[in-house]
Amino acid sequence: MPSVRKLSPDEVRRLQNRGKSQRKLIEEQYDEFLRDYAPGDYGEADLEEGENRLTVRNRLKAAAARRGLALEFRRTRGPVLRFYVLDGAEAGKGNSAAAQSARGGRA
Repeated sequence: MPSVRKLSPDEVRRLQNRGKSQRKLIEEQYDEFLRDYAPGDYGEADLEEGENRLTVRNRLKAAAARRGLALEFRRTRGPVLRFYVLDGAEAGKGNSAAAQSARGGRA
């Protein structure tokens, strides 16, 4: 027969606040990376050896979305991701610099 006992309020609190998951910690890191960015800013991410470009790109895009921003990535070579910051509401309208350039500079 098992031994059963009720947990104390302190034990319950410790279980509920057992710390943040690895995913949440990474989210917070990327949120911090983009904290000072505003629409119109450009940025670069230098990848460390072993980091996946697509993973870093997706994490940056998710962090931007949480702040109501969008990122437009530029083509680069090597371990660098270069991006342009847009207002999240503008992102779907096709008014980005790249979209305007593709139309010959017309809005």
